[in-house]
Amino acid sequence: MNYGPGRSRARWRLRALGAVLAVTAAMVGAATAAQAHNVLVSTYPVDGSTVAVVPAAVTLTFDQPALALGTEVIVTGPTGPVQSGAAVLVNNTVTEHLLPGSPAGAYTVTWRASSTDSHTVSGRFSFTASSASTGNQATTTAPNPAIPAGSASSTSTAGQAPTALWFAAGAVVLLLLLVVFFIARTPRTTPDDERDPKS
Repeated sequence: MNYGPGRSRARWRLRALGAVLAVTAAMVGAATAAQAHNVLVSTYPVDGSTVAVVPAAVTLTFDQPALALGTEVIVTGPTGPVQSGAAVLVNNTVTEHLLPGSPAGAYTVTWRASSTDSHTVSGRFSFTASSASTGNQATTTAPNPAIPAGSASSTSTAGQAPTALWFAAGAVVLLLLLVVFFIARTPRTTPDDERDPKS
């Protein structure tokens, strides 16, 4: 059965548009899933910094709240681990207290956090303390969490939030361009006004 050129073109355009929508939906879905994972935005002390005294606690600030289950912070100093008790979660901030009297020297903070979608992100950062902490040291107040930490590393497979946003924006632009292309394009036809099978 031969279809008229108008009906053939309409069916072809619908199939092409459906394929474009399916691919774009998959791309946007992947970007949305990436945004659901926690992203470390700041630390105290700042990665690579030198502080006068070993702080009473280290603080990690994420772009969204983390889950207590699976979240862990290990702080290792010149004499070994110095964290005290479990990490404390308040909104999007994770705090790990350190043992009083922790010595001066280089410290490495290894962290793991569970996102609200149960995906685990992890990383590490380091700092150096010029003096040991005192036995009755008060809890150190972290600086404004809106100030991002310098190069706090993350091994998260989620990527960074700005990357996910750019990915989603690119997917939307691609969708619009492809829709315009497929709607505007007319399939080649044979002299008998039938669709060219090579199109």
